[in-house]
Amino acid sequence: MLQLSSPTAGGAQYAVSATGNNQRESQAENIQSLCTPTCSTNGTHSDGYTGAFEGPEKLLEMWFAADAGMAHHIGPDAHISNDEWAEHRTGLRLVPRAVWSDMLDMVHCQVLSTLSNAHIDSYLLSESSFFVYPHKLVLKTCGTTTLLYAIPRILSIAREHLGAMCAHQVFYSRKNFMYPDQQEELHQSWAKEVAYLDALFPDGAAYLIGKTNRDHWHVYLSGPESEAVSDSLVGSPVLCPQMSRSSSQSTVHGVMQPSTSSDITVEILMTGLDAERMQLMYLGGASTEEGASGGAAVERKSGISDIYPNAATDSYLFTPCGFSLNGLQGDGYFTIHVTPEPHCSYASFETNVSGSGVRDLHDPQATKHLVEQVTRVFGPKFVTVTVFKARAIEAAQSVAENAWANGVKDGVATTADAAPLSFAPVDGYKAMDRVLYEFDHYWLRYAYYIRTD
Repeated sequence: MLQLSSPTAGGAQYAVSATGNNQRESQAENIQSLCTPTCSTNGTHSDGYTGAFEGPEKLLEMWFAADAGMAHHIGPDAHISNDEWAEHRTGLRLVPRAVWSDMLDMVHCQVLSTLSNAHIDSYLLSESSFFVYPHKLVLKTCGTTTLLYAIPRILSIAREHLGAMCAHQVFYSRKNFMYPDQQEELHQSWAKEVAYLDALFPDGAAYLIGKTNRDHWHVYLSGPESEAVSDSLVGSPVLCPQMSRSSSQSTVHGVMQPSTSSDITVEILMTGLDAERMQLMYLGGASTEEGASGGAAVERKSGISDIYPNAATDSYLFTPCGFSLNGLQGDGYFTIHVTPEPHCSYASFETNVSGSGVRDLHDPQATKHLVEQVTRVFGPKFVTVTVFKARAIEAAQSVAENAWANGVKDGVATTADAAPLSFAPVDGYKAMDRVLYEFDHYWLRYAYYIRTD
């Protein structure tokens, strides 16, 4: 029997096993003791800084329905701030913020500020970002955070507030770490992370993409053919229908419902950043003020504000250095995190903002221009780009069936489920790796670039 224990915010232990056993004890603990070695008491990098920060993030995305309209809050009335977006909040957005804060304590992160619109609540964290939709959440954490230990708690929150007895889709990824030995034990190796995830999701799948002796990318997905998710919080496996990030069906309150949703996400991970440009990311560079005012100055002076000029943003400049940003536009988000020190420089950019009024991420030329705009800001030597595109399998099948019904039996176009086109050449960079993965319910395109100068 595989059994792994995880420390939580209150000194508790989650023991997660394939057989579904779970123990939880709680006790009060001072917030300061929850901070990672590179945190101060307010969660920033201001105190206790070691000079070698792990920039590459751990990224967790969990869906509990196929789209926002299918997620209905069933828990007790939530006391969310009475802002202009209060009437738009449904599903997970009605979870009290104190509940999210408790979950983030398990990961060793604290909330610095929040930003909302009609579709999303975003939380800028001491170590990266957290986005909450009615039906899904995206949690991205850097440093020595313990992200995976939050999964049992997130499952519990979704069950309590949505009636969701299992996750619709779980996605975990990260770039190879610079300092893996400085991570907590669970995150020191991909094999340990996979073992922990497999205990929760027995039919999950793990992948390593890229050259093992160069920068590469780790990905874990709950299997689209999975029949069961081990829900250790209630002590027994919970049967779930076949489902995926873009599945045509979802389960909320145990009821199967159709979906017309689709999504695409682009992630740009950069190392070897230009030292001169990175001076803006130090306190005293773009601004002498730590916090939001310093962050706003970095946005203006670096060119970041030109990437999505109509977006609402929330940013933070750290002491002695470092920068984080959350941005919202329509039902999409983008996020940027920067570690500027030359010996461990790293920046990440992630977005799902696509469609009307902005660049269409389905267009390879648009992706090319986005990558070029982002790399001009940071001047990286090495760049990893990933594009996840939901497959429209049912739409493609419908096209084929209609064609057959009309007597067209050969050469039926199925552009609705077309693979993302190959990346267009990126100015100033040479592509060293280009990989296309065809999964059951979505496409993944991966590319690795090196600057040519």
